[in-house]
Amino acid sequence: MLIPTIMFTVVAVFSVIALSMVHKFYRGSGGSFSKAQEEWTTGAWKNPHVQQAAQNAAMGAAQGAMNQPQTQYSATPNYAYSNEM
Repeated sequence: MLIPTIMFTVVAVFSVIALSMVHKFYRGSGGSFSKAQEEWTTGAWKNPHVQQAAQNAAMGAAQGAMNQPQTQYSATPNYAYSNEM
């Protein structure tokens, strides 16, 4: 029980370090929440190729959910045996 606890703690510490580094890089580049919102509204989502890819992915997921094949099961195994002792 001690090993998973130590491993979880190590992963949590590395996650905090990675998050703080990303935050430092983001703030160092002059980023802000309002700039991120502006980039989202005027950036990649306005690209017609991105819109088409997102639409295709959504339609494929919807079709896959509607057309799930029926699972084919094999015959029930027979465990009968003769008790000849």
